Amino acid sequence: MRYWSDIKNTLNDNIEVATHLLLLMLGAYVFIMAENERLLKIPILFTGLLIWFLTCKKIKHPIIWITFFVLLFIDICYSYFWVANHHFMLMFMVLAIIFFNYHKRHEVLLKNVQILLFIVVITSVFQKLMSTQFMNGNFYYYMMNRGSIFGVFFNFLPENLELIKSNSESISVLHDTNPNNAESILLKDVFSNLGLISLIFAWTTVVVEFIVAITILWKPRSNGTHLFLTMMILGILCTRLETGFMALLAICGIFLCSNFKLKLLYIIIVIGCIALMVTKLGYH
Repeated sequence: MRYWSDIKNTLNDNIEVATHLLLLMLGAYVFIMAENERLLKIPILFTGLLIWFLTCKKIKHPIIWITFFVLLFIDICYSYFWVANHHFMLMFMVLAIIFFNYHKRHEVLLKNVQILLFIVVITSVFQKLMSTQFMNGNFYYYMMNRGSIFGVFFNFLPENLELIKSNSESISVLHDTNPNNAESILLKDVFSNLGLISLIFAWTTVVVEFIVAITILWKPRSNGTHLFLTMMILGILCTRLETGFMALLAICGIFLCSNFKLKLLYIIIVIGCIALMVTKLGYH
């Protein structure tokens, strides 16, 4: 019981727990991205780590956070069109931590995290609503038929797995053809009534994300809000291993959550996502 009590005491400080996990994720993410523009990153990383190691207790500037922000900014400059959305979210979170190290106002940091989380989720809703292919179910129809989502579960269904392999081979052949020939293929449904299932799933996704966004804006500390958020995160992870993005959403949840069990669930999600990122089973 003493260890359980120690864990509760450790999780009392939301900001400290969340910043430690964010720093852990940053280290993993920067390590994965280190090969891109390595000649530019080496002197920055070396200088930042050296200054931090020698002066971390003597200066008030958050050197390690500033170093990570510069590395993230380099990736934005050189790889703007292909870095994922969570790269931008990660930059804003690091920027909020840097500002917090100077103003030291907890309520300002938590409000920044709340607004950032709301903007990210509500923007996802509007992006989906503006996409005809998503709202009519075509996106999920295509992704399910090629095994890009729910791929883990298809491994337990050999017959469906064979259909997925057949669809993937047909898509590869189509990619190799001349687009001017206007050739097409017909995908084999891995489930019956897949078109209807895809349409329902698309609308369910939008409704759930909208509810999460509104509850985050309206009641960011409510247990109900964090139940919705954790359900959404786990649902997305079951659909597709968007580990980097989901880890950031869970870290934001830790900042705002006051319930011990939900914070513990968030931490398990973050650690699990980081483990998948490092082993490259998930999407960093």
